[in-house]
Amino acid sequence: MRRLVLAGAGHAQLDLLASLRRDTPDGWQVTVVTSQPAFHYSGLLPAIIAGAIPADEAQIPVAAIARAAGMMVHEARVTALDAGRRIVTLHTGDAIPYDLLSLDVGSVPAGLTVPGAAAHAYAMRPFRDALALMQRLDSVLNASAVSAQIPAVIVGAGAAGVEIAFAVRARILAAGRVPAVTLVDASIADGRPLAGFNDAVRSLAARALAKRGISLLAGQVIAVEAGAVRVQSAAGVQSLPSVATAWVTGPAAPSWLVASGLDCDERGYPLADDSLALTTDGTAFGGGDCVTLRHAPDTAKAGVYAVRMAPILAANVRSAMMGLPAAECYAPQANYLALLSTGDGSALLCWRSVALESRWAHHLKRWIDDSYLRRYRALAG
Repeated sequence: MRRLVLAGAGHAQLDLLASLRRDTPDGWQVTVVTSQPAFHYSGLLPAIIAGAIPADEAQIPVAAIARAAGMMVHEARVTALDAGRRIVTLHTGDAIPYDLLSLDVGSVPAGLTVPGAAAHAYAMRPFRDALALMQRLDSVLNASAVSAQIPAVIVGAGAAGVEIAFAVRARILAAGRVPAVTLVDASIADGRPLAGFNDAVRSLAARALAKRGISLLAGQVIAVEAGAVRVQSAAGVQSLPSVATAWVTGPAAPSWLVASGLDCDERGYPLADDSLALTTDGTAFGGGDCVTLRHAPDTAKAGVYAVRMAPILAANVRSAMMGLPAAECYAPQANYLALLSTGDGSALLCWRSVALESRWAHHLKRWIDDSYLRRYRALAG
């Protein structure tokens, strides 16, 4: 009996899980390693924090799906990989041998080495840490007087940071309190968030934030305290009050990957070829934001790419299980539709040169998100 290990159960792995649930090639035992029993769809995190939907609406019960299909499941974190010996090690101490590996463990928050960040800020990955931010907010809101001002700092002004800022503001408002939300990032030097997006999108986002009273501060966070964030800006060191600090600084590679024996880039991400193979002998494949594409190394670590990788990863892992060459090649799309929820019934739509804010964009986002979830939640039925 040969052994396939699915290490991680993120966006890129779901098509493979669905395929194996329908039909596992003869002679293979499948093991799924997942740090949480349910996959949480990140696209709905802002809506959850805003209070628009409950957290369980964003769940796909991957562990239950795998067990129902006869797969072995370890609810644990991967802490080491030995690609030469073909062994995955878990935080429980278990060592799992494999003949074939499919890797989708995600990334970790960047910059948590800033003094106090790990102790006092709430990262947006893994999902349970993001939910802890929401619980912290609720605790403060419940203990505060009606119409009290509630200061919160969001560190990171990329797409995720902008959405979380909108969501935190919405949750505070819904409780009848006054939000004082500040978005901090060194990349806001020109007064606009979303570095890397085009000028139209950046200006639209800046206007949308200003309209809702969300402040922008260009600066480098140098320390996070229990009730404040210290920022080095052009004006000097400032201390911003914050009862709940969200850490949305972008991804970093899990530290153990660089010692895995896989060929990694300078940031520690394993390099995947266009078939998503991580090794020349075809014993390991990977997708999502835990890998870098050899042929497109600048591809963003974003869910929109992981979703497109999923069918390619599934097809090529299945081919490897049957002793066949890779069947599909992955090429990242040149453009993608970005929809950023404002937390109050609208969304910012960004498509090529088009940038607009509307309520129908919000409905489009919900339709896309709900369609994605229905597709995979049906596996549990």
